[in-house]
Amino acid sequence: MGFDTTSRLLRLGTRSSPLAMAQSGHVARDLEGATGLKSELVPIRVEGDDHTLAMDGASRPGIFASALRDALLAGEVDYVVHSFKDLPSAGVEGLVIPAIPARQPPFDVLAGTSLTFDQLPPGARIGTSSPRRASALLRCRSDLQILPVRGNVDTRLRKVTAGELDAVIMAYAGLERLGVRDEAWQVFSPEELLPAPAQGALAVECRQDSAYMGALGELDHLWTRLAVTSERSVLAGVGATCTTAVAALATWEARTLTLTAELSDHLHVCHALAIGTCVIPDVTDEAIPAVTDLGSRVAEVLLNHEGRND
Repeated sequence: MGFDTTSRLLRLGTRSSPLAMAQSGHVARDLEGATGLKSELVPIRVEGDDHTLAMDGASRPGIFASALRDALLAGEVDYVVHSFKDLPSAGVEGLVIPAIPARQPPFDVLAGTSLTFDQLPPGARIGTSSPRRASALLRCRSDLQILPVRGNVDTRLRKVTAGELDAVIMAYAGLERLGVRDEAWQVFSPEELLPAPAQGALAVECRQDSAYMGALGELDHLWTRLAVTSERSVLAGVGATCTTAVAALATWEARTLTLTAELSDHLHVCHALAIGTCVIPDVTDEAIPAVTDLGSRVAEVLLNHEGRND
């Protein structure tokens, strides 16, 4: 498909953090390689970048996405790039996601230390603001101290170097995109620490009437779209908020999608696990309803188990 590459630079709205700028830069380069269209990055400060604001104190859902979407709706930028795991489960009227590029590994990493999780000393101080991560870690080791930590990757790692923390938990994909992952750091398997829904995936969003929707769609990776759609359907099904300890990961084996999800209460005591599968004969957009239904069914199982200490 041909595209008019003589038009002006596309304005790509992005958070101003180093990680957001890096991953938006990757998308811009991939778009130019696929279509010839060039982009300029437009940094936008978002509510989630205010580290004095509690994660559960945001004025509206989507603490990391709302300002980007406002700029997009106002016509200040042509498209935006989100870490997909940061998006609320509900979409925004007038906006669409034409591309979900191929996913990076969705795993979590124990960073800042050469010790493994099991080797950490009793009472070790672990930095994370994720209820999902905190719940999983405390189920394995109730002796740990889970301390909230915000800021970019360097800021979090410096807290370990300064002795404020013994380790931090971060996403593998972000460390890879920044080129700062250390081979000595432990990568958790999904069995040890199940990722957040859509972790490792990016969402490219534009206005529904955008002339560039087709061009942006060239970056879409259908296998990733189907997997993360099922995961995010779990979010919608359990009514998740930014403080809900919910995890989900969909994996492919041949044409069968297996979805594993967890839900824990805010006290990190009760825990529910659910696994569902869906056979996809044809990997096309027509499979979206099937994988959405898979996520809804898995969410229903989780909710039916809510309150049980399994």
